[in-house]
Amino acid sequence: MRIRPWRQRNKEQIWSIRAACCQIGADAELCIKLLYHAPGSKEWHHHCFAPKKGPDMKSEMMNLFATPLYRGSLERSFSAVERDFFQQSLSDPVRAIGNYSSRNKHILDAPPMQALREILQANLDNYFRTVFDTSNEVTLQITQSWLTLSRRGESHHPHTHPNSIASGVIYINVAPEDGINFLRNDEYVWYELMRKNDNYYNASSYLINTRLGDIIIFPSNVKHGVREVKDDIERVSLSFNSFFSGDMGREDFSNAIHLQLK
Repeated sequence: MRIRPWRQRNKEQIWSIRAACCQIGADAELCIKLLYHAPGSKEWHHHCFAPKKGPDMKSEMMNLFATPLYRGSLERSFSAVERDFFQQSLSDPVRAIGNYSSRNKHILDAPPMQALREILQANLDNYFRTVFDTSNEVTLQITQSWLTLSRRGESHHPHTHPNSIASGVIYINVAPEDGINFLRNDEYVWYELMRKNDNYYNASSYLINTRLGDIIIFPSNVKHGVREVKDDIERVSLSFNSFFSGDMGREDFSNAIHLQLK
């Protein structure tokens, strides 16, 4: 079929061809051939190269530098020995702003906790391998650990965990609709916009639902807390911190260091 020169086409024919080119995703060279000496016109550039609007626009949103949140499970019931130890440790708790904490801040060092400690360390090892994936001879080791107790009307204030790399919590007794609330660090946000719907980019907080025996591990600098307990229960959880132990850095970069935790 012979294509008529540009000047011999009427506007309706020209726009029809342009629309067909763009609709089928034809490249510029093909469109130029179809339009026969039409390149360079403002109408051509506007119609085939300007960003498309509306439902037909092709776009993609990608996430950068994700914040890791690990969920595991005890996969067994707490033993009678473990439950007795929890109860004993919380028989004389200390006030912790909105709820209570055990006086013992090294709960997992106690002999009745050794089996549980091994399970929590194994989950921490899994978190470390997945998140850091390092060739250094280094691990994350549990440091301090403690129990928290919240009753009806009590809550755990938003906070972070200094001097820790990753923090974790295992749930010993929870309400039917329980969870841990993570909050965005909005310290440097200088504007305020009313959200129509929450999404990954604008949400100010995330509530992660938790059940008995769940193990949650997250970066220690992520702000988190527990909402007010609405049920007539004693909400109990065990939390722990961690730090690097082993060889870090590179000798040839003069930044090598060896850390040995006690």
